[in-house]
Amino acid sequence: MLVLASWLQEIAPFQADYSEVAERLTLAGLEVESLDPAYPWMEQAIVVRVSRVEPVMEEKNVTLCTVETGTEEAQVICGAPNVREGMLTVYVPPGTEMPDGKEIRESQVYGHISRGMLCSRREVMLEGDASGLFDVAIEFPAARVGQSLSSLAGMDDVVMEIGITPNRPDCLSITGVAREVSALFNVPLNIPRAAMEISSQAEDVTINIEDTELCRRYVGSVVTGVTIGTSPGWMARRLAASGIRPINNVVDITNYVLMELGQPLHAFDLDTLKGRGIVVRPSIEGEKIVTLDGKERRLPEGVLLICDLERPVAVAGVMGGLDTEVTEKTSSILLESAWFAPWSIRRTAKMLKLPSEASYRFERGVDFDGQLVAARRATELLVELAGGTFQGIRDENPRPYVPVKITMNPERTNSLLGTDLSAKDMAAILESIEIGTSTDSSGAIKASAPSFRPDLREEIDLVEEIARLHGFEAIPTSSPVADLIVKPVHSDKSFVDQLRSILSAQGCCEIISYSFISPQELHGLGLAENDPRMKAVVLKNPLAEDQSIMRTNLVCPMLSAIARNQKRRNMDLALFEAGAVFIDKGKGVLPEEHHRLCCGLTGRRFQQTWAWQDRESDFFDLKGLMENLFEQVGLKRAVFQVSARPEPFFVPGTCVELISEKGALIGTMGQISNKVLSAFDIQNNVFLSDISLPALIEASSAHRQFQPLARFPAVELDLSIIADDSVRVQDIFAFIEKRKPQILENIFIFDVYTGKPVPRGKKSLAFRFIYRASDRTLSEAEVISLHEPLVQELLREFKAEMRS
Repeated sequence: MLVLASWLQEIAPFQADYSEVAERLTLAGLEVESLDPAYPWMEQAIVVRVSRVEPVMEEKNVTLCTVETGTEEAQVICGAPNVREGMLTVYVPPGTEMPDGKEIRESQVYGHISRGMLCSRREVMLEGDASGLFDVAIEFPAARVGQSLSSLAGMDDVVMEIGITPNRPDCLSITGVAREVSALFNVPLNIPRAAMEISSQAEDVTINIEDTELCRRYVGSVVTGVTIGTSPGWMARRLAASGIRPINNVVDITNYVLMELGQPLHAFDLDTLKGRGIVVRPSIEGEKIVTLDGKERRLPEGVLLICDLERPVAVAGVMGGLDTEVTEKTSSILLESAWFAPWSIRRTAKMLKLPSEASYRFERGVDFDGQLVAARRATELLVELAGGTFQGIRDENPRPYVPVKITMNPERTNSLLGTDLSAKDMAAILESIEIGTSTDSSGAIKASAPSFRPDLREEIDLVEEIARLHGFEAIPTSSPVADLIVKPVHSDKSFVDQLRSILSAQGCCEIISYSFISPQELHGLGLAENDPRMKAVVLKNPLAEDQSIMRTNLVCPMLSAIARNQKRRNMDLALFEAGAVFIDKGKGVLPEEHHRLCCGLTGRRFQQTWAWQDRESDFFDLKGLMENLFEQVGLKRAVFQVSARPEPFFVPGTCVELISEKGALIGTMGQISNKVLSAFDIQNNVFLSDISLPALIEASSAHRQFQPLARFPAVELDLSIIADDSVRVQDIFAFIEKRKPQILENIFIFDVYTGKPVPRGKKSLAFRFIYRASDRTLSEAEVISLHEPLVQELLREFKAEMRS
C-alpha cells in the first residue's frame, strides 16, 4: 500500500516529521517498509534557459532548442508554439521515467540528436495551461537555472510503502491509515465527504440483487452530461504517487475514491445498458462476457455477475465489460458502489487470473457500510471535474449492517497486558479509532465494532487494539519469577551414548524412527495374540493409518528402515537404534515404557577392506558385533545359548538368548524368517539382535583394572581335537575357565573344519593356549605339566580325540 504523506496529512493533520510517523505506524502494527520520493520525475526535472532556437520544419513549428542546464548545454527538438530564446522552462534529461511509465531517451528526430524533453505543465502533472511549454518565470520569478522542479513547485513529498496484514483491510486506504495516525498523534480526523446534497432517488434506473449472500448492498448513482477529459494535476499526481496510472477524469475519480476511502467503484456508460437496469446474480454454466482487456471469457456456474436487463456487463468486483466501458463518447454515467462477499471475489479473481486493486480490497473485506459515502464522494467529484449533472442515486440494501457487540473486562485486559489503565482510558483509546463504547454497572466496557473493522470479533481483539495504540513501548517490562528446577541428567544417557559410540566405531549407522507404526507391521512379526508386545496403544487421531499405533518393539521400525533403504538400492546395511517402546496397560492407565537396543545386519559384510573377502553378512558377524559391544561395556562373561522359547520372527534354530554372568536374560538375536521378510518386502537375509537396555546396564560394569605390559615371554601351545558336531565351543571354553591354571593367560579358537578326512558327524577344532607368569620365565616342562592334565580332562568330558 503506497500512502502519499501530504494526502495523509490533509486527512489527519499531524505535525511530526514523516520518519516519526513511519516509526509510530510500524510500532502500531502497520509496517512502513520504505520512505521514497513521491514524484521522482520532479526530482530529475530541472529549470533551464533556452539560449538558442533554430527552425527545423517551420510548417510543423518544429525547432531545435539549445538549453543551458547550469552545468552543460543540451539540444532538444521541440514543437511547442511558445518557445523563445531567453525563456525559462522545465527540462527532463534522458533516463527519466515519466508519470505515464515512459522513459525519456536520447533519440534522432528530423536529422538532429534530441537529448531529453522540454515539458508543458501537464506533462509534469502541474495544473494550468497545457498548450505550450511551462513558462517558469511567469509563476516563479525567482527560479534559477539548474533548480529541480520539486523544490521549485514545493513538491518535496514522500510516499510511505506500508505492508498491510490480511486482517486489516480498513488500512487499504488513505483514510484508514489516517485513522491510525489520528489515534496515535491525537489529531482530528477529517474524513472526506460530499459537500453537495446527493440524496434524490434515481427513478429511471432499477437495481435487483438476486443473491444477497454474495451482494449485501448495491448503490448506483446517475450522472449525466459528463465530459471525458484529463484529470487535474493534483489528482493525477496523487494517483501516480499511489502507483495508479492516470487515464481520464472519470476512471481517475473512481480510482481516487478507491485510494481515499478504500471502496472500489466502477463506472458504466449508462447509455449502453440495456433497459437502464442492473441485475446482480450468479452466472449460468457456459455464460460468456468480453472483459475490458478484450478477452472473451466463458464462465462456470456461480461467478457473481453485474448484468443489465439482457446480458452480463461486468464480473462483479473483478473487471468490467467491454460493451459498457467509459469512452470519449460517454456522456452519462452509472456509478457502481457495492459490497461483494470476499470469498466469492477471491475465487473469481484466481480463476480468471485477474488480480486488481479492486479485487484485492474486496477479497479482504471492504467497509460493510461505506458504499453510500463513497458513491456520494465520487458523484461530487464527477460533477466538479467532469462537468456532469447529478440525476439521482439508488441504494439497494437488503441486509443492513448490524454492529458486532463485544464486552471487554478492563481488569482482565490489564492482567493480560501488564498495564494499569483505567476503564476510562481504555474507552478513550477505542473511541480514537471510532469504536463505540459504553460502560455497564459491573465496570465492563461494551464496545460496538465499526463497519470498517471486520477483524474485531472477540474481547481479545479489543485487548490487542489497547496494546498497540497505548504503545508496546509504554507497557512496563517485568521479568517472570519462577523457581528454576534443573532436571537431572538421565542416569542411562551416558551409557546409551557409550553404546552409540561403540556401535558407530564398528561401522554401524544409527537410525531414529517414529514412535508410531502400522498395525500391519506389528502383525507381520507373527507374535502370539497373548504376547505383551501385541498390546499396542492406539492413537485417537493418527497422522496416517501407517502411524496409528505406538511401537511395542524396535524390530518393526528396524525392518521398515531396511526395506525402505533396499527400495533405494542401499543393500548393504549395518543399523542400530536405541529407543523406547510402549505396552498398553488399559484405558485410563499410562502405557508401560521400556528402553531397548536393536541392531540389524543385511547385505555384504559391513567392514569391507582390501584384506577382507567380499561376502554376505551372517549370524557370526552379528555375534561378533555383540561380543565386542559386551566386552567394551564390561560384560565379559556373556553366554550365547540357543533359546528354548524362540522368537517367532526368527528362523527356527537361529534364535539365541544373550545371558549375563548372573543368568539374567539380556536379549535375543537370530536370523529373520522368510515369512517376516516377505511381510516387510525385504529381499536379502537379515540378522537382528533385540536387547533390553535396563538388563544390559545391570549386567555391565564400569570397573576397569589396569594391566601392565608383560615383562616375561609367553608360551603358546596349540591343541587340535575332533569332537561331535553337537559339542559347542562355548561349553569347551566354560569347562576350561573352571579348571584353568593360574598361568593360563588366554585361550581362543583359530580354526573350525568339517569334511574329509574328518569323519561324518564330527568337526575339527583348533585352540591356542597362551601361558605366562608375571614374575618369571616359564619353562617348557612347567607348562606341559599343567597343560597335559587339562587336555586329558577336556577329551574325556567331551568324548573327543586328538587330531593327528
